[in-house]
Parts: sequence; structure tokens; C-alpha cells
Amino acid sequence: MFCPKCGKKNADNARFCEFCGTEIKTEEKIILPREKKVKISRKQIIIISIVFFIIIIFGILYFVLGRTFSPSKVAKDYFLAVMNNDEGKIYDFINIPKNEFTSEEMFEKVNDDENDLDLVNYEVINEEVSSDGLSAQVKISYTLEGRQMADTATIYLIKDKKNKFLIFPNWKISDGSSLVCEDYEIEIFKGASLKLEGVEVSKKYLKEDDDTYKYVIPAIFKGDYDVEITLKNGLVMNGKVNIGNSSFKVDDLNLNDKDIDELKSVIEKKINNLYEAAINSKKFDDIKKDYEYKDSDLSDLEEAYNKFVLFINNSGLREYKLKEFEIDKIDVTDEGYLYITVKADYDYKVKAYLSDDELSKDASDTIYLTYDYKDDFKLIDFSSLDSTFSRF
Repeated sequence: MFCPKCGKKNADNARFCEFCGTEIKTEEKIILPREKKVKISRKQIIIISIVFFIIIIFGILYFVLGRTFSPSKVAKDYFLAVMNNDEGKIYDFINIPKNEFTSEEMFEKVNDDENDLDLVNYEVINEEVSSDGLSAQVKISYTLEGRQMADTATIYLIKDKKNKFLIFPNWKISDGSSLVCEDYEIEIFKGASLKLEGVEVSKKYLKEDDDTYKYVIPAIFKGDYDVEITLKNGLVMNGKVNIGNSSFKVDDLNLNDKDIDELKSVIEKKINNLYEAAINSKKFDDIKKDYEYKDSDLSDLEEAYNKFVLFINNSGLREYKLKEFEIDKIDVTDEGYLYITVKADYDYKVKAYLSDDELSKDASDTIYLTYDYKDDFKLIDFSSLDSTFSRF
């Protein structure tokens, strides 16, 4: 070891220089531990490989499914469903309020949009997503069989609150609103119940006041519906209505065939009997049993009959026979009575004017009759019956 001052050699363990006395400092050697090599086991290599593989698979799936649920893909699938008139698929895409009248079953019943156009080719040409990411529009160019020029369809979409598989946007077709009427009003006869395509309209939709008796349905598909109305007297009326952009009032329905046949029989019998009774000057008490029913008030009918007898006697009528007739229209009054328009042909015999000769004639007339219904049809007004006849 050498002295740092005089440079002379000293013993290795000397603390001071033997020649000049200067302190000799020894340097401590730092021995670093040897690094141990980490060995990775075969099992760890397999686990790391599997994790890496799963990450890659999920990345690919995310990319693929992301395109599957993109606005363009949804719009394209909807476009093809419309072109093929695939009602089930169309229903899955549209965004509409849900109730018993916007179900898939109801959509299939009332959707009569038969598409007879043959699609040749199509291509998505543009996709625009709004800045807030909540809506989008997709333009599709397409050609049809027999058309020289391509057409363009613009499909509007909105993003649903619920995602697909928790992470993917759930795009819905916003055009569904064009298929649906909201807060649709159907005015019907007071006290009646209503069925549309066999589905009874719940009383929770009923809005009633002194002037109207109507149902307000929150949402219902546009289209042609089979309608069944049960009047408060128990009669059932049927028809078909088109539900479009405005409300409608039920006023053009028909009875079922059985009730129509019964009504025709009653009309023929009652009209012929009324003329016969009036020609023979019968008192109302003699015929009122044919018009009585529970809780009936016959005072107006009696007054009308007495006037009718007076006019018939002054007309010189000797005989009346209803020949042919048809029910032209059936309306329902606010009280729930049937107001019936009848087109009638009849034969009659009448005393000739200024002679005792009897003339045989025929004529046509429009008759208005009002009926109530209590187990069967009850005539309550016949004031429109003809009581003047040609005597020349």
C-alpha cells in the first residue's frame, strides 16, 4: 500500500505511513450479490399464451360485432326485410310504444303492404351519426327489376338506452313512428264495448263525457281492422275500418247474418200488420201487446199510431202488401236504439177519387224505423211510414 502524501510503500495493513506519519485510508470493496436467473415453467408459458390468445379473440369479436351492430348493418338488414315484406324482422327493428295493439301478432294481422317489386342490387352509400351519438341516418342506393335508374332510400335510426351484450350500441329504426298512430281516438255508441281484430279494447282507454263516448288508444298500428261492437242491449255489430292518421267514429257497421234475418222478418211482419190494423181502424189497445216489453214506454208509439190511423182512413187505402225491401243502412242513436233505413217496394189497393172503384197500384218508398232490442227487436218509432197514396 502506498502513502498518499509521500508515495512510499507501506505494509498492506498499515494505518499510518512509516515515513511521514500520514493516515492511510483503506477502500472498502463492495461485493454485489450475483443475480439469479428466473426460470419460467412450462405451465406459466401455457397460461400466458392462453391469456394472450383470449385477448386477441375478444379484440376480433369486438371488431366484428361492432360492425354487425353498426347503423349501416342495421339499416341494410331493415331495408332487405322491407323489400321482402318480412313482417317478423321488420317488427324486430322498429322502435314503437308497446301495448296490445302494437304487438308483433297485431302487426302481422293489419300489415297488408304487399311488396311486388324485385330487388336487383343495393349498396350502402353513406352513414352519418349525430354529434351526440344518439341518432344516425343511412342512405342506400338500390335498383329494381324493370327500372333503368337507381333509387335512394334514407333510413333514420336512434340509439336505444339498452346496449347489445352490454357494450354494443343498440340501433333501432325510428321510421316505426310512420307505422303507428298515437293517442288514437275511436268514438263509438254510448255504453258499447269494442274489439279490434278480436282484441277487446280495455276500459282503461275509455274517455266519457256528456257528448262523447270514445276510446283513446296510446299507440296502434295503421291498417285495416275487423271491428266488433257489442251494444249495451247485447246486439253485436261488425265491420271493417281503416285506422289512418285521424280518429274515426264508428257509424257504418252491420249486424251479423242471424240478427239481420231476424230483423228483416220483424220489419216485414210489423209493417204489414200496422197497415192492416190502421185500415181496419183498430184501437192501439188491440195491438199494443205486440210492442210491449219490460220497462217500455208506449205513449209516443200510441200517439204516432192514432195519427197514422187517421191519415190512412182519409187516404182511402183498402189493402197494403210489402213486396220487396232491403235494409239500406243501420245507425245507432245516442240512446242505443237502431235507426234503420229501408228501401221498400209495395203493392196497394185504394178507393178511386170521386168513385167507388178500387185501384191496384205499386210504389217504392224509403222508410225510417227505430228499434230497441230486448231479447228480440221492438219497434218504437214508425212515424215515417207512408200514409198518402195515389187515388188516380
